[in-house]
Amino acid sequence: MNDLNRIFLGDIAKFKYGKILKKSEILEHGKHPVFSGYQIVGYLNSYEFEQEQLIIVCRGAGGTGDIKMSPHQCSITNLAIIIDIDETKFDKKYIYWVLKNSDTYSLRTGSAQPQITINSLEKFPIQIIPNIIKQKNIVTVLDGLDKKIQLNTQINKTLEQIAQALFKSWFVDFDPVRAKVQALSDGLSLEQAELAVMQAISGKTAEELTALSQTQPDRYAELTETAKAFPCEMVEVDGVEVPKGWEVKPADELFDIGIGKTPPRKETEWFSTNPDDMQWISIKDMGNSGVFITESSEFLTNQAVDKFNIRKIPENTVLLSFKLTIGRVSITTSETTTNEAIAHFKITDKSFLTTEYLYLFFQQFDFNSLGSTSSIATAVNSKTIKGIEILIPNEELIKAFQMKISNIFAQIKNLTMENKNLVKTRDLLLPKLLNGEI
Repeated sequence: MNDLNRIFLGDIAKFKYGKILKKSEILEHGKHPVFSGYQIVGYLNSYEFEQEQLIIVCRGAGGTGDIKMSPHQCSITNLAIIIDIDETKFDKKYIYWVLKNSDTYSLRTGSAQPQITINSLEKFPIQIIPNIIKQKNIVTVLDGLDKKIQLNTQINKTLEQIAQALFKSWFVDFDPVRAKVQALSDGLSLEQAELAVMQAISGKTAEELTALSQTQPDRYAELTETAKAFPCEMVEVDGVEVPKGWEVKPADELFDIGIGKTPPRKETEWFSTNPDDMQWISIKDMGNSGVFITESSEFLTNQAVDKFNIRKIPENTVLLSFKLTIGRVSITTSETTTNEAIAHFKITDKSFLTTEYLYLFFQQFDFNSLGSTSSIATAVNSKTIKGIEILIPNEELIKAFQMKISNIFAQIKNLTMENKNLVKTRDLLLPKLLNGEI
């Protein structure tokens, strides 16, 4: 076992608050990120720090006490304290992991607006392995897992962007329909118009499609059938231009919609942190997830679920937040429950629409259209959510769309579950590595 030294953080680090930046100084686009500790809040054309910085979130809502590494070539706001480690003696990333494994949230003072001071950080006790080579070896193991998690997360973002782009082209901008309408208005035959659609949905030229018909006849036939399924005309439905034959219906006519519940908070026996109990998802949990949600920060006992008649939500169901933070969307990966700020949309035989279609629809939906932007947080309620008008293309197109994106969503789910296991492995290894047990 490695020898551990118990010291104060102030023995090995200096501290300073991030800068107060005026909103007028921060750009929406630029070369160098401005990091608040919570997230990137904008950009500047210059930067304060060349290298990644070890920081602790020192004030703000929800994250005070979080330990983060900033981006490189960035500026840092006054919501964070920079922890400047003597890197001739200590590996900065090792100290990051030591602090991640420590209860930095115990440093918070104040209830309405928790904060952490430099004085309290200086006196914060930590245990470290003094040998810098051993520190770097520990970092290599933990960073290897972290980089794999980050890579999977980035791949998932790219995959979702591909699915979103396809959805937008077909069901928001109506590119294939407009291509067919334009071709017919130019005097081309229906067959030529359908060829124009095939070009639009495949990204191939007419010559490339001819070659495809020879090399991949099944793929060509599939494209042909999909092109035929797109309407030839745009019409107005309730003041909105949509392809002819498509419908718009309220969500509650298509899905079984339910709202979650919260047992009385004062009765603590209903709540749990045991993963063997029933998962209970909050808006914050949705904010921490990607397409698929696998974790909740709290759980409900089975007795709570039964006593308060809290609806159990099946796997592969779309969740939508509609109170306070409106418009977060996730798909469940197991049977779960939610609080009352989240609605769920169970697939039924009332509609041929799919979970993936609904997820992408909500991701494109303008929730500000449900009320004025100043009152949107109070204007939206369960009745509003149930009345959201859903665009319904013809069934042939939904089947064609599902064939294109089902594999994308399957890949996203697989990588999400892999990340869940990687996080579990990392979190099991972390204390053992830091204590010198491994």
